[in-house]
Amino acid sequence: MNKSIIGVTWGLAFVVIESIQFVYFGGLFQRMNSFQFGFLVFGIASIAFIGWTALKSPDQLKAALVQPATLIIINVLACIAVAAFLMSVQLIEPAVSYTIGAGTMPLTAYVAYRLGVNEGEAMRNRTEALGNVLLFASIAFLTLATVAGWTGFVRGGPAVAVAGVLCAIADGVAFTVLLIYCQRLSKAGVGAGAVFGLRFPLYVLMVGGIALIGIDQRAPLDFSETAFIIAIGLALTVPPLYALQKAVASISTMTISVISALGPFVIFVLQIIEGRVDYSQATLAGLALYFTAALLAAFAAVRATVSPPARAATDR
Repeated sequence: MNKSIIGVTWGLAFVVIESIQFVYFGGLFQRMNSFQFGFLVFGIASIAFIGWTALKSPDQLKAALVQPATLIIINVLACIAVAAFLMSVQLIEPAVSYTIGAGTMPLTAYVAYRLGVNEGEAMRNRTEALGNVLLFASIAFLTLATVAGWTGFVRGGPAVAVAGVLCAIADGVAFTVLLIYCQRLSKAGVGAGAVFGLRFPLYVLMVGGIALIGIDQRAPLDFSETAFIIAIGLALTVPPLYALQKAVASISTMTISVISALGPFVIFVLQIIEGRVDYSQATLAGLALYFTAALLAAFAAVRATVSPPARAATDR
């Protein structure tokens, strides 16, 4: 099978499972300290993936460790991205949080291109460019709707809404730059499992320390409930990130970013099923604009990825 098609398939798998995360975690973190959750889930995952790589492919760890600057940057970006995601999904409507974060990703990839970053990428045809312009418009509209209190859920007043929106934007920007540096490790011969495990040690230390000092303290849970939540967290966290890392090794950052922009389709359906979030006309209008933009951009990006260069250029 074509390498690009495999990459797109992994990217779509990432979107579906991550969308389940956004809906489920939003309710879950009303009960459990998010920092404790992050420490346990990402700590277990990191130990498992690094340990497995050390046993099966120690040369991959050596290839990563000779690039300490890249590893440090990846860990710092992972801290920012994961912390911003966990906070945003608690503060504002999950579909809005995902939409703003995912919509920020292709725009960040384009800014990286304009700044001369090798892994950044230009808009490859007019349809993709139009889709990304509409993505920006939908982000602006949903930001206004969230701050004004028109969306289905905000865990507080306007200040909380602003914080939730800023966290979603920070998540999208940090995650895109993280993908760029992960691509560099992949090109150096570091496998997806090793890259996944090496992304989180700093984050695990950070959230472990925060949990110890009692920030975001919640009512204590019994052992069985904690174990259940951690098991669910591992099931919903590891597969999408691993799928993403497999996609990173096969397709461009811009294509991954635009495929990720399809997530609100899945979240929209899951929120209806879960029933925790009320819907407003403003949210529906913002998502409708976003859906249109995402379809245009994703169609153009995937076509440019899987088609021969001469054929992909016909829409210019």
